[in-house]
Formats: sequence, structure tokens, C-alpha cells
Amino acid sequence: MKRPFVILFLLLLQFSFYQVKAQSITGEAVLFGKLAGFGEKADLDLFSELQYIIPKSHNLIIEIKKDSVFSVSVPLTKPEYFRLGRNKLYLSPGDNMEVFIDMKNPQSALFKGRGSEVNTYLKKAAFPKGGSFLEMGLNLKPTPWESYQGLLQLVEERQKELNALKGVSPVFIRLEKARLRADLIKSFQMAEVYIINKFYKEHESFRKLYWEEFRLLSKKMMDSLVRNFVNADYLQIEVYRDIVDKLDFSKAPVAQKQIFEDWKKANTLAFNKIKPENDKSKISLFRPAVDSVQTKKYRDMLVILLNDKMKFGNGDLAKDFEVIQPDGSRTHLSGLKGKVIYIDIWATWCGPCMAEMPNFEKLKEKYRGNDNIAFVSLSVDDKNDAWLESIKERNAGGIQWRIDRPKLVDYGVETVPRYILVDKNFSITEMNAPRAADPELTKMIEKLLAT
Repeated sequence: MKRPFVILFLLLLQFSFYQVKAQSITGEAVLFGKLAGFGEKADLDLFSELQYIIPKSHNLIIEIKKDSVFSVSVPLTKPEYFRLGRNKLYLSPGDNMEVFIDMKNPQSALFKGRGSEVNTYLKKAAFPKGGSFLEMGLNLKPTPWESYQGLLQLVEERQKELNALKGVSPVFIRLEKARLRADLIKSFQMAEVYIINKFYKEHESFRKLYWEEFRLLSKKMMDSLVRNFVNADYLQIEVYRDIVDKLDFSKAPVAQKQIFEDWKKANTLAFNKIKPENDKSKISLFRPAVDSVQTKKYRDMLVILLNDKMKFGNGDLAKDFEVIQPDGSRTHLSGLKGKVIYIDIWATWCGPCMAEMPNFEKLKEKYRGNDNIAFVSLSVDDKNDAWLESIKERNAGGIQWRIDRPKLVDYGVETVPRYILVDKNFSITEMNAPRAADPELTKMIEKLLAT
């Protein structure tokens, strides 16, 4: 019975309000080695609180050479979290690491050299989208008490691993202890969902009773964990960003509250309004809202995003790109000039993409024999195998292309499915076109064909 209170004490002891300040040092981190399963290019994405605010074009693109070899210098003014494939990285000025990362197996990653210890530790970081320590429900036990104790045990083990790191900056240690606390909050927050999924074969009354007992067991600790945990520096950690709405802001300093408000406002502006909009006359109207963001780093990044969006959008000449065809040969989008072009950007691992495929095929069939329109199925799969297998299984015909997603950076392709409509003059009609099944798309196509 003592363990929960020991863990709670250890967690809360680390998190009195404290600013995590990293000294600003202009420098770089050097990474070299091999990246397996990435294709010809890989995105090194900033994984801080600017993740959804920063324009995709401002993330670093790594060129991968023959035999998966790469080398890159990452400009830094302070330590930052990044994401490479499915691996989290923490890079500091002066890091010099030999790296091996397999896109399909993040746990197999190897790091050698300066910076290797923290990045080896991060391989085992819990996955927030899987309910952190719940691991998609795998760590739920037959009884609520066993599950509760098991989660606390996982936190304790992970904290021991963190405390055992040698020669690691106090900033990193403090951030990662914040991650453990946030991961535990996330685990309690998501427990009901995974209990339902885990015990779906059991009677509903069993699931309800299990959840109610687990909720009562975890409530006292949950209430303690969300208090005195408001610190804008922890927004660097993705799981902390996930649980912000659960935190108790009642005693937080006014300055801290303002930063959190600005962060939320900046994310809403960037992700829900500025990024989806491609009409330049409308994009410029967001400037007053951007200027109202008081926290400078968020406001400055929004200005960069606005300026980027004004460079390329609806009405501009389409930017050409090279693609791979099923036979291994290469061609370019510009080869379709003179036609109306509808591009379906997808991937085999994307469920919504595959669900939309039948509608795409129906649309193609509707315009069969019309040489004035081209339907492009553009996969962003990392390798040919899965892509070619999907084409074969679906007996998909017509224009089937594959591209490394970084080559679509000008189009701001961050998620799939995504659709682009180009007119006969090779100008962008709609950077975010409707899906194939949307009647609005047919109206747009008919209008373009008539001109």
C-alpha cells in the first residue's frame, strides 16, 4: 500500500514551479550514419510546441544517399526535441552522433557519440496516442488494482532509468521527469477507453464496474498530479501538450497563463485557419489575429507561416515535381500540362485514404475517354513494395505514381489523404480540393473542362 504514495511524492517533489532555461548557444548538431526504410529523403521535424505552427517548409529535409547513408548538420541555438520517422530525438548544440534508424522499427535505433545517451533513453519513451503507459491497453491487468499498481511500477522503473543517466544536462532530466508525470496523467485520462476496448468480450456491467473501481483508485493521485504542474517550458513535450486541458490553472502565475492562452490561440490559428486556407486574399485577413498573440515566439512563427502561405497558393502556376512510375521509370507532373489534373495523395498505411479509393475509381470511370482530364493517384509510401502490392491487389489502372513526401513540401502536404486540382493552364485551382465523392468537386471539374 505504500508504493503509490512513494511514487506520488517523488513525482510531485520534482515539479514545484520552475523555469527550465537552456543557455542560448549558436551552434549545430551533426548526425551521420544510416536511415533505413525512408526512401530518398527524410523529414527532421521540430517536435516542440511549435510543431503545428511552423511551416512544413521550415523543417529540415535530410538527403539519403546510396545504401541509406546520410549526413546532416542541424542549426541550433538551444536544445530541441525533434522527430525523425517514429523516433524522438533531443539534439543540443555540439552533439556529434553516428545514427542508425529503421523507419519500421524505431526500437532498433542505435546512437554513438556525443548526445547518444539521451537519445538511447528516448527510444523507450511511452507513446501518448496509445494512452502512454497503457500501451493501447496491453498493460491493463485482470483487476483494476493490478492495473493501477502496474502503471505506477512502470513509472518507477522509467524514473530509475532516467536517474541512472550520466553526463546529461539538468534541463533534459527535468523535462523528462515532467514527461513521466504527464504520461501518468495521460494513462489515467485514457483508461476508460482502453478498458472498454480490452474487455469488449466481457459483459457491460463488468466493464463499468472495472472502470469505476480504477477511477476511484487513481482519483486522488490524478488530482495531485494535475496541481502545480503549469509550466510553459514543458510545452516542449508532446504528451504534456496533450494533457494541458486537465491541468489546474487556478494558482498559476498570470504570465504563465498568458503563454498557454497564446499557445492555444496560435495553434488554432495555424492548424485550423491559416494552413487550410489557400486564397491569398483571405490569408491576409488573419494578420490582426496573429498580431493579437502576445507571446513573441508564437507570433513570430505565425508571421513566417503567413508569409509562406502568401508565396504559393490558389491561382499560382503549379510547381513541378518528379515521380516514380510502377515500372521504375521517372516522369514529371508537367508532362500533363494542357489537361485538368486531379491529384489524390495517399498511402497504403492511411485508412481514410484506402476507404476513399472506390470513390476515386468511380470518378475516373465517369470521365473515361475524356483526354482533357487526368486523374493522378500519387502515393507517399516510403518504399515501392507496399505501393506496388496495393496497385496489384486493387487492379488499379490509370496514372499510378509514387513520390517521397518531402518533395511535396511546397504544397504543404502534412497529412493524407490530400487532393489537389490543377487547370489546363497548369495553374492551381484548389490546393485542398474536395474528395472524389464530394459533388462540389464534379462542379469544379465541369467548369474547368468547359473553359
